[in-house]
Amino acid sequence: MSKPETIDRLTERQRACLELVAKGFTSKEIARKLGISHSTVDNHVLAATQLLGVADRREAGRLVAQLGQQLPRQAAGLTDEEKTSIVGVQEELQQQISAGLKLVPPIGGKLNEQTLGHKTIQILSLAFLSTMVVIAMALLISGAFKAFR
Repeated sequence: MSKPETIDRLTERQRACLELVAKGFTSKEIARKLGISHSTVDNHVLAATQLLGVADRREAGRLVAQLGQQLPRQAAGLTDEEKTSIVGVQEELQQQISAGLKLVPPIGGKLNEQTLGHKTIQILSLAFLSTMVVIAMALLISGAFKAFR
């Protein structure tokens, strides 16, 4: 089977992963862009590499970048309406997160890409909260012991 026919057999995710590999992205960066885990990216790249019969991911990426440009996609991309609705949902979730309790650092996504100063403040606030919880637990336990004497 020729390489263009083999590339045509790649799934949409495999092709997307290899296109990003060709652009020099790491598995973790690809995972963030596609919204999947980095191990899933590695699985897609490995399956595609084996299907193409190439030595490594860079060679597979180059092959897809060179030959894949002339080939049609297997699945149609999102329409503008679908993209807009996805962006709207993401913005709504971000607003809900930012309106919540500020003592706990944000989890995942771009909100977690903070400056060193912000990270330090978040770590110190978590340390303070943890200390307060330990003190409260110690007071409760000591009070329970005093009550049962």
